[in-house]
Amino acid sequence: MIFNFAFAKNFTYHCNLNTQYMNHNEKKWKNKNMKLSFNSTDNKTISIFDHEIELTYQSKLDILTNDLRLIAMTMEKNKIRSLIIDKQNNFATYSLSYTDGAEHGQYGIGKCKLQ
Repeated sequence: MIFNFAFAKNFTYHCNLNTQYMNHNEKKWKNKNMKLSFNSTDNKTISIFDHEIELTYQSKLDILTNDLRLIAMTMEKNKIRSLIIDKQNNFATYSLSYTDGAEHGQYGIGKCKLQ
């Protein structure tokens, strides 16, 4: 008898992202460094922990691919979040795009460290 067991691969990436963002009802882009941790316990979804506000975001990202690049995203009622981490150089992009017609959003780039 042959058994094929697939084990979930747990991982956490700690990322420092140089982030450009514009808040709702503002007209100027701002910049800040964001420290985010991306964690998966099932290799299907990723939770996001924001170190500045010490909060895990409610929605999780769905993992689309996890080979040389980790690519994940989620589509909600009025926003799309996406994450790409190049595993060869640990470079990441994280974006938050709103689809509500207002001018606001967020885009961060930077390095991550696999725990």
